Amino acid sequence: MLSRFLRTTSLISVASRKRFSKTSLEPKDDLAPVSLSEVQTLVKSLNTRKAPGLDGGGGYRHPQARKPRDLPASYRPISLLSGLGKLFEKILKTRLSDHLLGKGLIIDEQFGFRPAHSCPQQVLRLVEYVSEGFETERSTVVVFFDVAKAFDRVWHAGLIYKLYSLQVPDRLITIQNYLANRHFTFRHERTHSTKRLIRAGVPQGSTLSPLLYSAYTNDVPRPSSSGVQLALFADDTALFYGNRNRSTRFTLLPQRAIDELGQWFRKWRIEVNPDKSAAIQFKYGKIRVDSLSTKTPNLKMLDAIIPWQRNYKYLGVTLDKIYTSEIISSVLDCTFLQSKARGRAR
Repeated sequence: MLSRFLRTTSLISVASRKRFSKTSLEPKDDLAPVSLSEVQTLVKSLNTRKAPGLDGGGGYRHPQARKPRDLPASYRPISLLSGLGKLFEKILKTRLSDHLLGKGLIIDEQFGFRPAHSCPQQVLRLVEYVSEGFETERSTVVVFFDVAKAFDRVWHAGLIYKLYSLQVPDRLITIQNYLANRHFTFRHERTHSTKRLIRAGVPQGSTLSPLLYSAYTNDVPRPSSSGVQLALFADDTALFYGNRNRSTRFTLLPQRAIDELGQWFRKWRIEVNPDKSAAIQFKYGKIRVDSLSTKTPNLKMLDAIIPWQRNYKYLGVTLDKIYTSEIISSVLDCTFLQSKARGRAR
């Protein structure tokens, strides 16, 4: 009896020592542990010339170029973090990237901030589709959506739900604590406003934000309508569809895809400005016709008309509805060279 008691006491003592020697349970995920060498490398990579906010972790609103400085809507928030905060972000980003990108969880249509994907490549994908249509006398409708302040309006609860849906390990869901209770202040000359709580959005300028936005929009509806395709580069969103049939069905299929996308935008609190969005119908022709057709049915986003336009600047490349095959070829060449240059830079 005494020996059993002593053995039990000994086991309790061992268990107690183990308990107090650990700060948490053994992780049940495949996240790489943070090593001293990793931290040292990241510390050396920090830019010491960038200043933190007032308290080492605040932010301010920065005026956007070519916009009236007297309008509040002309300003966007910039996150200014302390060196420790930036270090924590980089460690989180490495592991979140390993999970989302390493396991191929981000949809193929998203070309933003992914290895072996780039802005020129997404443009190339669209322009090649239009160019191939010219060779077969196929017309192409492309709808470009203006997403308003995408990063600033990410719904935090929705983001955490999306991360769980992507089976992100619990230890990385600490991101919710990183996003919560953030504040901003406005500076005008030498005067600062009182601090205000940030209720939505991922921090502008944060190394984590593009990846978090990609996760937030990863369940965007991929058009079920036959032939309609989706193109994404971060928040730049477009749908395109080609057909040789000039009947009303030519715009009917894209409209169904737009309706589906519009409902998704509304559900996840993503605001789209239909007036600044655009639709273009690319038609092959040897003769340049500058006028816009009045016979083409209107496309709508949540009951608001999307204007038909002659041209649109997409990811830095101006696309025109009356491109001839020669102009398309020059755009393809330019985009291909940009893509090769980006590949060498990596």
